[in-house]
Amino acid sequence: MSEVMNAEVTNSEEGGFSRRRVVKGVAWSVPVIVTAIAAPAAAASGISATATVVGAGSAVAFVSSGGTGAGTNRTGTGPTAFQIHNAGSAITGTITGTVSITPVGTVLAGIGIQSVAPAALASSSYTASHAYSATFTYTAGIAAGQALNFPIQFQYEAVNPAPKKGTGYSFSLTITLTLPDATTRSLAANPTITF
Repeated sequence: MSEVMNAEVTNSEEGGFSRRRVVKGVAWSVPVIVTAIAAPAAAASGISATATVVGAGSAVAFVSSGGTGAGTNRTGTGPTAFQIHNAGSAITGTITGTVSITPVGTVLAGIGIQSVAPAALASSSYTASHAYSATFTYTAGIAAGQALNFPIQFQYEAVNPAPKKGTGYSFSLTITLTLPDATTRSLAANPTITF
């Protein structure tokens, strides 16, 4: 008898709607509807800002990080600043950044950042291979439509013995900014120094 009833149910479902088909259709369409509603909200969020390196190949001075050779500046090339241009509404909240400077080839001393005011350097260090890393924060915000410059002041690693006078080294610089909405902007440059 149950076989007859199942056959009748199967035949009646094939010709039209059944509760089983309606529930199945709703179950599949709910995630699609939720996704379609959520996507425009996600696309509309975020900060409308760009970041650029200023004066990538400009002449810059490097000051000693202390110790041996303190007070003697070195010359080289590099960016003079980086800039954040806010094309949207006011940016409030903390902007954080990381700086990574790695040698290109073998070097006897590294270079680093002494200042990126108005941002505050939070920490910095050199590795045994003369790579440099640092973090910084900026909390004052950026008004709508404003471009804010962060001048870069470089330093060189004071080591003993110092590199031979006239020796030139190249480096790869990466600055990664994290905006208050957790999006990131990356900048790159290739500074050089002559000891």
